[in-house]
Amino acid sequence: MSRGHRAVPHTADIALEAWAGGREECLAEAVRALVESFADLSTAPAPDDDVGFPAPGHDGGEASGDGEAAADDPVPGGGGVPGGGQGDGAGMLIALLEEVIYQVEVHGRVVVDVRPGQEGGLRLATVPAEAVEQVGAMPKAVTTHGLRFGREDGEWRARAVVDV
Repeated sequence: MSRGHRAVPHTADIALEAWAGGREECLAEAVRALVESFADLSTAPAPDDDVGFPAPGHDGGEASGDGEAAADDPVPGGGGVPGGGQGDGAGMLIALLEEVIYQVEVHGRVVVDVRPGQEGGLRLATVPAEAVEQVGAMPKAVTTHGLRFGREDGEWRARAVVDV
């Protein structure tokens, strides 16, 4: 099955799209789309640190677990709380992309790889921000507008709009 990502221009924002055969692979592609919108990873050094996600102390919230929106769910697959669920739904996508932004803003670290972690989590491999060339505007936040994450036609698909 194919996997990939792209960033699509969006009025004053960037729309990220990602697809893959598995959930973790799709999340990894979404992270790569976000990072490549502002950093050139082609010359990034090998990662020298990694961060667990969800990080200890994150409120995992309640997620629907099936990647589909409930009737009263404001974000498809988000467990009823915009950005709050970190299960299989869109809330996990928002939280993951926000974590990538947080790593740059607070710790000066750029995520260069995403791998499966323990107990269904992910590991975000990072390098110092000064080790990569900035090629675009730094993202500020992930919006819930047009947010999607779930299975479509036999593969996982993600879409998120990011304020820059």
